[in-house]
Amino acid sequence: MAKRKSLRGLGARYGIKLRKQYSKIHFQLKQERVCPECGSKKFGRTAVGIWECRRCNFKVAGTAYDIKI
Repeated sequence: MAKRKSLRGLGARYGIKLRKQYSKIHFQLKQERVCPECGSKKFGRTAVGIWECRRCNFKVAGTAYDIKI
């Protein structure tokens, strides 16, 4: 079974609990999403709570790290 890529830059600092929480949010934020309007895979976060499709310019407000439609 393949493991997730480890996050670089944190090293052994900040404690294991915070590093696990950070990595969970990081991978959740960077995953590929599908636009609910046009169906393209160019849907991403432009700012905190604002999600936009780069193909059809569809904008929607969601949560900070994930979108719930």
